[in-house]
Amino acid sequence: MELKKFRNRYDLELIPTSHEGIILGTLVWDPIFGKPAFEHRGMPDHIYNAFLDAGIMDTEEWQKALEAARNEELKEANLAIASVDINVDLVTSIDQPLIGELESALKLKSLKKFSFGELKVRLMSPLLRVEIDNYLEKLKSGNWKYYDGKIRRVFMITELYYGSVKIVIDKNMANDFNLALKKTGMEISKELELGTAIEYSFKHKDVPFAMKLEMIKGFAS
Repeated sequence: MELKKFRNRYDLELIPTSHEGIILGTLVWDPIFGKPAFEHRGMPDHIYNAFLDAGIMDTEEWQKALEAARNEELKEANLAIASVDINVDLVTSIDQPLIGELESALKLKSLKKFSFGELKVRLMSPLLRVEIDNYLEKLKSGNWKYYDGKIRRVFMITELYYGSVKIVIDKNMANDFNLALKKTGMEISKELELGTAIEYSFKHKDVPFAMKLEMIKGFAS
């Protein structure tokens, strides 16, 4: 599945990179064309960094706000789907630690199926949205040049999705796969035989695979 097809099907953006700094409020550039970019020269990488840089938030407020964004509660994802299927041709383009470890244990081209299951989500709470909206209003009224030149056309992450990694392989590959897996130190959380195939599940390790984006220009509490 291509990134555009993923977006159209799930109304979410696939995260094609492993970035420890990805939390709610992280800023993203150009998600409509190709892969989303999490860095842009001369630009803040988080909405609270923008407020700090503009002088409308002090360091103590900035630290508390980032901590709140980072620690929003992880909840069951209220989606109509039970799992998100990923075309195996796209798997190698997802730079996620867990997938990298799997890649070292198994030739991913031999996968029959790849998906994210047991879906969880971190949502930007109403309180967080109101706080960000208030700061945006301060920025618009007090420093329009900074707002317009830095973040008005940028997207912001308002939801982050997590899921256990599920792969399906032919049963005749199981012994080789299990031997290779032991070398990585990875633990299988679930194993299910499906006729001539086996499904393995691995915990998400708090690494998101998809996100919901909203444009700063249209953001509201």
